[in-house]
Amino acid sequence: MNVPELITDAYLKRWKKNSLFSALLWAVMGIILMISQDRVGIYTCYILGIILLIQGIPHLFLFIAEDEKHIFSISSLINGILISFIGIWALTLPEKAMLQIPNMIAFVTLLHGFKDLELSKRIRALDHQTGLFAFLISIFTILCSAVILILPLDETKIVVIASGILLMIDGIGDFWMWCILTDRSNEQRGI
Repeated sequence: MNVPELITDAYLKRWKKNSLFSALLWAVMGIILMISQDRVGIYTCYILGIILLIQGIPHLFLFIAEDEKHIFSISSLINGILISFIGIWALTLPEKAMLQIPNMIAFVTLLHGFKDLELSKRIRALDHQTGLFAFLISIFTILCSAVILILPLDETKIVVIASGILLMIDGIGDFWMWCILTDRSNEQRGI
């Protein structure tokens, strides 16, 4: 198996912190969605917009500040641009965005799922069994996101709850993968 080049310890630490922060934001938004399942309104859009901006803008700065440019930094740039755009849209047009909250969340988690595929590939090169589990989490995130995007929004309550759960799975899965990649990379280096 082709072993990808090791990412520096400093880069892994920054991304681990960023993924923890993102996981916390996603968990908060997931809880908000599950609590407000019947009353998804303008305030929910404002909260989602702010959370998306808080998550998207640091991705842009991480890309600019990084000396290392690889698939994670490039996907960070793309994610940062798209997530920030969706956040601005939710803040500026909350009446329209309110009807699309599950789709916005599914789209963002779909992006994360594809990024996590590359992450799982790196983990699998360092630890096959754990990498396979990370790959399955990535595929699960992608499939759930696709289902939410395809579902009709007639059953909004169920879709909103599913979106909240998907946010939490995505956030926790992302953080877990970065922790595993950091640990396995450090083991590989003998740290």
